[in-house]
Amino acid sequence: MTTETADMVLLLAGPENVAAIAAKLQSPAMGMVPDLAREVPDTLPPGVEPDPEQILSYEPDLVVTTSRHGGEQSANEQLAAAGVPMLTFEAADFNTPEAYAQALRTTGEALGRSAEAEQYASELLEKIEEIDATASGASPSVLVLMARGGNVMAMGSDNMVPGLALRAGATDAAAAAGISSTGPIDAELLVRANPDIILLEDFQGSGEAPFEALLSSPAVADVPAVANQDVHLVAMTEASALSGINTPVGYQKIRDIVSQ
Repeated sequence: MTTETADMVLLLAGPENVAAIAAKLQSPAMGMVPDLAREVPDTLPPGVEPDPEQILSYEPDLVVTTSRHGGEQSANEQLAAAGVPMLTFEAADFNTPEAYAQALRTTGEALGRSAEAEQYASELLEKIEEIDATASGASPSVLVLMARGGNVMAMGSDNMVPGLALRAGATDAAAAAGISSTGPIDAELLVRANPDIILLEDFQGSGEAPFEALLSSPAVADVPAVANQDVHLVAMTEASALSGINTPVGYQKIRDIVSQ
């Protein structure tokens, strides 16, 4: 029912065993395995308000979903009440490579694909550990920005990208500015964070455009990351809750940025 969960199911069970997936997965800017996603004939409409009746119409043997938003939680309750077997994940299950590996193993067990899941999980963690071992000793301050609905927000360290930046040796500019969880950021707060490096989440291929107004403001011109043009776009398919087994690619890029 969601991008994160459908990617895991496609990877382990193949499109031939999937009744329907979130439509966004078919885009290379959003899905981990878009080619497999395009082989699934039916898609669920975008948004966080899934239609339980539509899902029940597929007579699924298993529904794999998340419980992040009110609409999802309500739909999950209705599906469970209808007797549909459910496998439900929380947002935190996709916030670190280790958490994702465990989610992959849990999904593999539910699908009868434990061996395949273990192989993917083990390979993922091995690649992450190899990158961990290449620490450079650099410790610039990093701020990660995302954009939704016309609003620019700073990510808290519990998200994948800032977590990878900290893992690469960076310090948390958001925490230095008193930002403990993901929320809106303005020029004043950006100045207070004063990051050496800014990472921008490339949401659905939107690029840097959503951040231009903030980063071009004269008020932030002296922020080190802006003054030195140390601002970098990070693809969601390489480092985010959606990046899955591609996460080592994004982690290596982030480590290279932090170490430069």
